[in-house]
Amino acid sequence: MSTRERYASYADRIATVSPSYAAWARSLDDDLVALLDRVPATQRQPELLFAVARSLGADPSDPGALRALGQEARPALVTALTTATVQANDPRRLGPVVPLLAALAESVDRPLGLVDVGASAGLCSIPDRVTLDYRVAADGAPDTDPDRTSVPTSHPGARGRDVRQGVRHRTVRMHTAPADPSIHLVADASGVLPAPATRPIRVVARVALDPHPIDPAAPDALDRLSRAVPPEALDRIAQMRAAMSATRTVPPVRVTGRVPDDLDRAVDALPAGCEPVVLTTGTLVYVPGAARQQVVDRIRERGLRWIALERTGILTGVASTLPDDVDPADPDAFATLSLDGRAIAVSDAFGTVIRWLRRV
Repeated sequence: MSTRERYASYADRIATVSPSYAAWARSLDDDLVALLDRVPATQRQPELLFAVARSLGADPSDPGALRALGQEARPALVTALTTATVQANDPRRLGPVVPLLAALAESVDRPLGLVDVGASAGLCSIPDRVTLDYRVAADGAPDTDPDRTSVPTSHPGARGRDVRQGVRHRTVRMHTAPADPSIHLVADASGVLPAPATRPIRVVARVALDPHPIDPAAPDALDRLSRAVPPEALDRIAQMRAAMSATRTVPPVRVTGRVPDDLDRAVDALPAGCEPVVLTTGTLVYVPGAARQQVVDRIRERGLRWIALERTGILTGVASTLPDDVDPADPDAFATLSLDGRAIAVSDAFGTVIRWLRRV
């Protein structure tokens, strides 16, 4: 896919959520395409370009601001884009991850130690601080609670449409945070659902590995994170604010570094007596192909448990375990959730629409 095609596809996907970002994506001219083609392929992601542009003063409400920045501040834009990382790490991605971590936690006799790769401020390092509800079609997985009632739906999904189109659904509590501050996530789920957690996830330690880790207690932390989020997404920013409050309560150990080079150092920062789990959520797309495979190989060499929610198809081993009816072009199969390299579910880009493929 060419740079221009990638941005056109992104514009179509984001248009109902963020008209301003769709307009920026459609504003690419030959000069901006040439600029993007000068930086490594992993640095050409729309969210990364837009976050960098905003940090340099571009106003997303102005459709021409991106082109103007490319003309007026080209050297600064190239330099910043070459070294930048996406900083948001949307906590909604815990919607698919939490049930998998809960099942893993219940299968071992010691608490978990998380290594959150590409953690930014650690907003996905708090699965134990998530109360998670799944909205399930009433004719979906069997309901074991006779007191639970089905109700008609009316809420739009992540892309602004009524994903349930008025069908009756029920709500299943998948995990309950044992303490506050916590966050409440709701996702639409289908397929072979995992069993709800019977006890809270036990996390004894968490390590945040990132090239530019953000201290969640820093006064400008939320502002830095918000640059990676469309300006219209006020609900996402509110969710990030709540997640940051929870993260400050159980702050991760911050390790400055990249994968694969610094993975061992991050894992070794976990204390003895825990079950190490490597977590990657939308991170490995920014790691070049050869280095990405080195990450996978090193995780296997060390015998680590690994939970990934990554763009469908970028992990070839995981992709080989997907059913034939999964279409990577389907927005609701944008990402694949995997455990130890085996596909377990697919979801939209934000983890708010989830199709579970097999039993955990």
